[in-house]
Amino acid sequence: MNVTGRRGTWLLCMCICCLVGKTDAAELNLLKNPGFERDANADGVPDHWTVVAGGHWGRPERKQLGTLKLVEQPVAGGRRSVAVSTPKDFSGTGGKLGWEGVALHQRVKTRPMTTYTMSLKVYNHDTVGLTPDYAFLMPLAGSLRNNESLVALRFSEKPTGKWIEKSMTFQTGRYHEFTVISVETRWNGGSLFFDDVRLVEGGKLELSRWDRAVPEDRLLSVRHEFPRPDQAAVVGRFTQRHQVAEKNFRGDGSWESTETLSGKPGGEKQPPDLRAVYQRVEGYLGAFAATRTTIFRQRAIQGCDYLLKVQNQDGTIGDPFYSSGQAGRALVHAFRHIGARRFLDAAGRVKDHFNAADASWNYNYNMMLTDAALTWAQVTRQYDMVAKKLEGEMLQSTLREQRPWGGWPGHNSRIGYHCANLQALCQLYATLPKDSKYDPLRTRLKSQVTAGLNRMIVEQTAEGGFPFVHGQPGTARQNSGITPALIAVHQTFGWKEARQLLYGHLAYLSTDACGRYYWLPQRRTFLDMSRLHAEGMYLGWAQLHPR
Repeated sequence: MNVTGRRGTWLLCMCICCLVGKTDAAELNLLKNPGFERDANADGVPDHWTVVAGGHWGRPERKQLGTLKLVEQPVAGGRRSVAVSTPKDFSGTGGKLGWEGVALHQRVKTRPMTTYTMSLKVYNHDTVGLTPDYAFLMPLAGSLRNNESLVALRFSEKPTGKWIEKSMTFQTGRYHEFTVISVETRWNGGSLFFDDVRLVEGGKLELSRWDRAVPEDRLLSVRHEFPRPDQAAVVGRFTQRHQVAEKNFRGDGSWESTETLSGKPGGEKQPPDLRAVYQRVEGYLGAFAATRTTIFRQRAIQGCDYLLKVQNQDGTIGDPFYSSGQAGRALVHAFRHIGARRFLDAAGRVKDHFNAADASWNYNYNMMLTDAALTWAQVTRQYDMVAKKLEGEMLQSTLREQRPWGGWPGHNSRIGYHCANLQALCQLYATLPKDSKYDPLRTRLKSQVTAGLNRMIVEQTAEGGFPFVHGQPGTARQNSGITPALIAVHQTFGWKEARQLLYGHLAYLSTDACGRYYWLPQRRTFLDMSRLHAEGMYLGWAQLHPR
């Protein structure tokens, strides 16, 4: 009897284990209420789902025209589906595209560096799309709002009278502890139905060579070797850019309007573009340090004084993030080179704005402003004046959302925005006080900069350029963020790989190859301004690093 009992217990345990294993193999759906069956409080929103006004980015200023309700027909399975109806008359949009549809979110606990598969069923009753895609399923990075998606499952089929199911496999990032699934519509008129949303662990992950994970504990070998640029040749090219800039100098520390930079007529009557000011300030500061040419110093000072003239009472210079950040950094650099206290004080007001600002959904916007505040903190040795802000989303979202391939999602994968993020992380590393309590953050920053530079090593072309669009070598072109980011990496860590990438990019800037995508021929003025910025900064760096 004892033998029989033990044998029976063993068989029972084996059956339980098999059942558990079979449940796992059946790909348990991680989403709660995936068929929208339950609405316990009868508010019209399925339990465990949240309606986000203004689409998945949570922009309430975007006009939301769609209405959402639970219906019993049609359904793909179960008793209910979600219906989204939007008027086909778009006169309420003012003739403008860009309003968001309805978005449903659910936050799910997931694991870092793990493969998941999501799927969705959509029934297009009579939708007319204003764009090719009318419905989306996407896993959002980070919080319930203010973040970009990892990938997007898009529906664009015309009405067929049938449910359509699609699925997509993706991989979470190194630092992800949860994923937000977003079911949404955009730019459509008519009625759509959603049902049977699924998120399961596993699936066949197919990554392009550009999206494969890069090391974060070591640097890859550079793919192309470039000699150090001839200093006299770079000075000669910079002088040529300066002569071109003089034709558009307005005498008050400002240069071209956006229209003039873009080759459009009538630009001389428009306000100046602030990029033409703070980028030239940076270029002139570097060129002056290398050549001691008086006019370069004079133009840098005039540019800085113009930035002070247009600074707002709240500390912003132009927009709250992009221009404020880059202008603030240029002002600190001007103080370092020239010693005028008014420039540092103005940068301090940018720092005050940084402390008061809400984090943007856009990582590179946050990093440009953070970079300015950290540059001020490094010069004044007052890290404590910015430390609290760095505990929130202004920094943390950027740290969290870096992808395994070394870059950031969505449009932040573009090389200029990638470089803005990389540059700010280097600045934070350089600004942290020499206190052991910051060692874990230093270690993480070094790992993330390593991955970010590896992305650039993988993507640099044989000509020395970097693709503007991630994974598309044909989009290589000059971007104003590349040179300062590579300089920041080299100055912070001393890596020869960053120096070699910089040499290659300067060789690329020496020919019009750097402008054949997007810049030329119409935007040559913009390209010349951007090259003055890059070549001037290189000259300043080369002066400090002769070999």
